[in-house]
Amino acid sequence: MSKYKKLFLILSPLVLLYIFCLPWKMFRAPVSATLTAADGTLLGARIAADGQWHFPPAESVPDKFAKCIVCYEDKRFWWHPGIDFLSIGRAIRQNARKGEVVSGASTITMQVIRLSRPDAPRNIPEKLLEAVMATRLELRHSKRRILLMYASNAPFGGNVVGLDAAAWRYFGRSADNLSWAESATLAVLPNSPALIHPGRNRARLLEKRNFLLDKLCAEGTIDELECELAKDEPLPDKPMPMPDKAYHLLERLRAQGGDKAYKCSIDPALQERVNLLARNYFEIYHGNLVDNMGILVRSVRTGEILAYYGNTRGLAPGLRGADVDMIPARRSSGSTLKPLLYAAMLQSGRILPSSLIKDTPYHHDNFSPHNYLRTFDGAVPADEVIQRSLNVPSVRMLEQYGAPQFLELLRDMGFTSIDKDADHYGLSLILGGAEITLETLVGAYREMAASLTDDAVGTKKIPLGRGACWLTFEALSKAGRPEEEASWMGYSSSGRIAWKTGTSWGNRDAWSVGVNRDYVVGVWVGNSDGEGRAQMTGVSYASPVMFNVFSALPPSRWFSKPLDDLVPLEVCARSGLPASAVCPERDTVWVPDIEQRPDECRFHRVVHLDAEQRYMVNSSCYPVEKMVEKVWFVLPPAMEWYYMKNHLDYRPLPPKHPDFDAASDTRNPIEILYPHPGVTVVTTVDLTGREQGVVVRAAHRDPHAVLYWHLDDQYLGKTTGDHDLLIRPEPGEHVLVVMDEGGASRSVAFTAK
Repeated sequence: MSKYKKLFLILSPLVLLYIFCLPWKMFRAPVSATLTAADGTLLGARIAADGQWHFPPAESVPDKFAKCIVCYEDKRFWWHPGIDFLSIGRAIRQNARKGEVVSGASTITMQVIRLSRPDAPRNIPEKLLEAVMATRLELRHSKRRILLMYASNAPFGGNVVGLDAAAWRYFGRSADNLSWAESATLAVLPNSPALIHPGRNRARLLEKRNFLLDKLCAEGTIDELECELAKDEPLPDKPMPMPDKAYHLLERLRAQGGDKAYKCSIDPALQERVNLLARNYFEIYHGNLVDNMGILVRSVRTGEILAYYGNTRGLAPGLRGADVDMIPARRSSGSTLKPLLYAAMLQSGRILPSSLIKDTPYHHDNFSPHNYLRTFDGAVPADEVIQRSLNVPSVRMLEQYGAPQFLELLRDMGFTSIDKDADHYGLSLILGGAEITLETLVGAYREMAASLTDDAVGTKKIPLGRGACWLTFEALSKAGRPEEEASWMGYSSSGRIAWKTGTSWGNRDAWSVGVNRDYVVGVWVGNSDGEGRAQMTGVSYASPVMFNVFSALPPSRWFSKPLDDLVPLEVCARSGLPASAVCPERDTVWVPDIEQRPDECRFHRVVHLDAEQRYMVNSSCYPVEKMVEKVWFVLPPAMEWYYMKNHLDYRPLPPKHPDFDAASDTRNPIEILYPHPGVTVVTTVDLTGREQGVVVRAAHRDPHAVLYWHLDDQYLGKTTGDHDLLIRPEPGEHVLVVMDEGGASRSVAFTAK
């Protein structure tokens, strides 16, 4: 065997051993979870699994700290190959002169090796191994990378590891924003980490820091004035608490991805303002035992989350439900979905912006919704239905649109939590019968707003046109809730806002969501355990918070009208429907550019009156040449009965002439308001044991008409004016019949129990 081959056989294992002497992953200690904003502001951090504050490595080492640590620890760091032979010679001379170890020769690279092997013994062979491994590390990584590894894993006293954790723990800001004095203080700590403890070795720590500042001045890194000013800065006091401005967001990210560094789009200043607002309102609401709150702010243009307040954690000892993140939590939707139904019906052509919707008592399969004040208006313009958040007209709109179709639309809008079929929800879907999250609610309104913003990014295609979205926001921007509370008017905002509230059954959830061209703000208030509280509504509890958040945001313009998706249409000024030939007053409104439209106005009709205009007449009772022709606004009997109570300008039709041929008028003037077909009525018993019965109600087009009531062919009595009658039906099935003097009649079947 040749000598070269022998040499190769000897050196090959050594070369391989050298190449693979470093582990692929140098550091395996657990790290803290951190949450930082785009500008580097630390929003939150959690202590690592081993009890250390040890932040994940940053992208680079700040220039000030790099100069300080190199000057103090390894002045030839940028040039040596991992071993500083001049330092080794100096250490040997000093140690020999003193007869003990008084100086070391470890480079920063060697210290990185030592930090990566915390359990290795401290002896001469180990020192030699570190030197070999240091040269290999120099071949693997750049000098800046090695310096970053050192800064990220060096001890800084107590349970603080790494420069970034130390900067926040001792100075309350990022390492990039440290002064020369602060950077010098941290640079001397890895060599003597025990010096940082308050009350111990303060003089020694000050001496070391100032010594380093003098060296920096002598090298020309800082001038004499900078050096003197730096020496005047105080040393850090006791460690500061880590920021915790977005607790629930960080916990949510940790649950999804574990402990690591997270970056987010949150605006630190806005988040701080939102946290303060939530704290202030908690102090008010807590008096009514309302303890939990969620606030979410998103950018319309980018979709980014600008503020995330998950709940009122930390505001009171042992506060119930405060650990529950209310932003992804499923809660009853209340009335928050009504604007989406309004937009969908506009988009489908089933309604126009202000076409009349029936608002009279409604019953379907034992489902009998009522409005907030348990009153009815008879007929309400569609835009006013969502402005006032009226329940009964909304249910009628959903019945017309179709619950399955609306459910499909909601899922297309992102409401994945509504995961049952349409039969499960029924028509209660529009009144809070489904569960949504604050996150998906804000997301849906953001998508609608983004469709009206030309420079929006990260959007998805939604089933609502731009015209329908704009008309919906126009209506919501005029929202007022006089039937609940008008306190919202006392809150200033940064311009025009389209907003909607919601209150779930039993006052368990209070919602408010608002949107303008630039921002969407969503607020939920309540108790995470589902306990309802009297007087807690969306208007009174959630909306004040929402308006104050808008006040903290920059001013915003309103949405531009999407003329490419809207067309003008002539409508009846009274009914809001396409104007018929006889409608006397007309308006021109913008509507979605679609082919389908509601039928022409059917409420204006031509009637014939006698010369004195006291009676309606026809040719059977009055000369044709003497008839007066008038256009009259006429609502169906039930709508009219309620409408007249709220509209004093409404004029019912005059009575028919005594000789009027009723057979020529096929329209039934009677409508039974209660009971509804198929309903089960329950009669109550008073304290004496006597049945109190049930009140039945009807409406007649002629306010002076007399109605005759029969139950199962038994005559009950007659009514005039307000047609209400108390009856006491026996348990079982019944048929109620109502007749007027002209022979017109209505009947309804119901069950009593």
